[in-house]
Amino acid sequence: MRNYRTVLVLLVLVVVGIGAYSVWHSRQPTTIRLIGEAYAPLDALNKIKGEFERSTGFKVEIVQKDHEAVVAEVDQELSSGQVTYDIILEPHRLLGKRVEKGQVQPLDRFLTDPSLHNASFDPASQLFPRWWREIGWYKGRLYGYPFTSLTMYVSYRKDMMENPAEKAAFRQQFGRELAPPRSWQEYMDLAKFFNHPERGMNGTYIQGQQHVALWYEWLNFAYSFGGNILDAKKGSDYGDIVVNSPQNVQATKQYLSLIQYSPRETLNYNWDDALASLQQGRVFMGILWHDQTPLLEDPSVSKVAGKMGYALIPSATGTPFSQLEGWTYLIPTKSPHPKEAYRFIEWAMSRNVQIQQTLHGGASALQSTYQDPRVRRIPYVPTFLQSIPIGVPKPTIPESSQITEIMQRGLSQIVTRRTSPEHGLDAIAIQIGQVLRGKAKLRYPPKA
Repeated sequence: MRNYRTVLVLLVLVVVGIGAYSVWHSRQPTTIRLIGEAYAPLDALNKIKGEFERSTGFKVEIVQKDHEAVVAEVDQELSSGQVTYDIILEPHRLLGKRVEKGQVQPLDRFLTDPSLHNASFDPASQLFPRWWREIGWYKGRLYGYPFTSLTMYVSYRKDMMENPAEKAAFRQQFGRELAPPRSWQEYMDLAKFFNHPERGMNGTYIQGQQHVALWYEWLNFAYSFGGNILDAKKGSDYGDIVVNSPQNVQATKQYLSLIQYSPRETLNYNWDDALASLQQGRVFMGILWHDQTPLLEDPSVSKVAGKMGYALIPSATGTPFSQLEGWTYLIPTKSPHPKEAYRFIEWAMSRNVQIQQTLHGGASALQSTYQDPRVRRIPYVPTFLQSIPIGVPKPTIPESSQITEIMQRGLSQIVTRRTSPEHGLDAIAIQIGQVLRGKAKLRYPPKA
């Protein structure tokens, strides 16, 4: 009898213990996991996520890695089906690939759910419409919201340009006033004038490493000359392959001409090296991403904070343009917490959060963000706003990642002089044609 009672007591204790553990476990907060590029915009969001955590009781874990590491990890996780992230941030060029593979889910069911959607958020009227359509939509359906709306522009040493002695010397040498470049000839004149490698100062740089930065930087030159990769109105459309057009050959030759006024190591530069050369005052000007410019203006990491100016990239045709780019909030199809993820995304898109994120280095797609006087005082914001109406979309078709890889390899062959612009772009066109076989034709068949 004593043994029976002992066993009964032990059994009761075990049941009570299991119940207590279950209650404790059920009280653990939901954790929303997010992954994105380790840069100013995501770091800014990480700093203010506590507001959301306090108001909802959820926890938010933000994983930050470099650009290529994020793309690789997301690719591996979504392909495996073992999804641990509730939100992924990716370059919008990968949207078609994710949609066609069924790896991300549409957001319309969340947007129409009053228990999840905040009625004060009206993306159709509140976001920059063209950028939202390119960054968040695919074939007429909504899949994401812009985490960042990015473009590139010329960052230059305003203090040197405003120096009276430099202005007089430039006027004497070139017969015109020292000013931000509007044409490539003016850009070249500035690069030549301020190129003093013997003093540790170069006129400009190119991001010549075989890296995605090379492809992005080259695109500015292609757009400037009226060129493109595919002749398509929207990123999700197919069109003729025009990467080896006469316009792009001219653009590539212009790009290569900058090497003579660049640091000796410029062919090893990626975007981090480009930023560092400007921060350290080793170059007069260069093309830089919008989300890198906060690090130019941060005196704790930049010797040129407060000394920089910003301008649109020169146009060879006279038609202004900008590069339309962005990282997109996407919810994986197998997200463990899709509803909570959507609530977080809408919170992150709210005006107060967007303002705070932009003040800490973000790049908001919410139009009202730029009505805030603190945001309007940021030195690079006027140039960013000029860029918004003139953005050129890039491919978001499922094959876009393959196209990007082909472009990186092919452009590397060209900038290292292993092939000519004509032959190099022809080779790129042939490879893209093989990838898009049956979906796009070569407008400029390579010469034999």
